[in-house]
Amino acid sequence: MIMSVADTSQDRIEREIQIDAPMERVFRLVSEPGWFIGDGDPGKTTTTREGDVFVVEFPPYGRFPILPVKSDAPHYVSFRGGDDPARLLVEGTSTLVEFFLSERDGGTLLRVVESGFAALYPSAERRASAIEGNVEGWEIQLVFAKQDAESGRGE
Repeated sequence: MIMSVADTSQDRIEREIQIDAPMERVFRLVSEPGWFIGDGDPGKTTTTREGDVFVVEFPPYGRFPILPVKSDAPHYVSFRGGDDPARLLVEGTSTLVEFFLSERDGGTLLRVVESGFAALYPSAERRASAIEGNVEGWEIQLVFAKQDAESGRGE
């Protein structure tokens, strides 16, 4: 079951899901830059590296630059994502995506927090639209993460 917190007048999205897989396996999945881009079929995306930035291409939707920020295996990993690879660290040009993992009920509780919408989208209307779209996106991506981690895909 996916739990969520989203207030479109605010700056962040929080979602979580219980995954029946070891924390180390879930961490291997979520620590891959851009794993959360696509439709669950990794064969439809191509990831390249441009310096410190990973660029995930997902036709027909485009290129998505992802900058790894911090990792504390197997409990935490974060990335910045935006439109311009050269400007991911410039304030107001990206969101911060953080994954928190903890052991729970013999499996892993995976929580994602995405923040930075207020600076990226100063217009309340545009921010609400972006948050709404990303809430839906995280719901889908967390289900893919659960399926992949529980099946052991990629190991």
